[in-house]
Amino acid sequence: MKDNQFERSLDPVESFIVGTIGAPGEREFYLQTKFHGAIHSFAIEKGQVSALADRMAVLIGELKAADYRFENLIPANFEVPLIPEFQVGTISIIWLEESDQVLIELQEISQSEADNEPNLQIFKLFMSADIANNFISQSRKVVAAGRLPCPFCGLPINSNGHLCPRANGYRR
Repeated sequence: MKDNQFERSLDPVESFIVGTIGAPGEREFYLQTKFHGAIHSFAIEKGQVSALADRMAVLIGELKAADYRFENLIPANFEVPLIPEFQVGTISIIWLEESDQVLIELQEISQSEADNEPNLQIFKLFMSADIANNFISQSRKVVAAGRLPCPFCGLPINSNGHLCPRANGYRR
């Protein structure tokens, strides 16, 4: 750990979920974890949630191929009001074979590119493979609950339609 970073380890977390606030098209995404009864929330982009779920699915797929035994966990509920610790920038995923845990490292996004030594926060979330497996299906449901994609261009359609680039800017 560098001197200019604040690092905190939560080992093991009791839950790890994603939730949103707002209407489709205006939703804000948050990761939320529970550790010793305290709730920790992190603001995150929708694309980051999808990428995190996809990468975790690769890891969980490898565990399933190796006959890892999963338990069915009761999913946690997203709790509001929330105060995010920070906006997530860099995310890393590590399988810790010696402890049978998934380690998710969430690093705060740098607020200024000009600042060479930002005081970035890092949270290390240690979780069971079961919690990681539940996160995958739960996050995919949350992401899919947004606006429907345009069948022509794939961009999200607002309630009043959208300007489709495939239709030369005409509303669909």
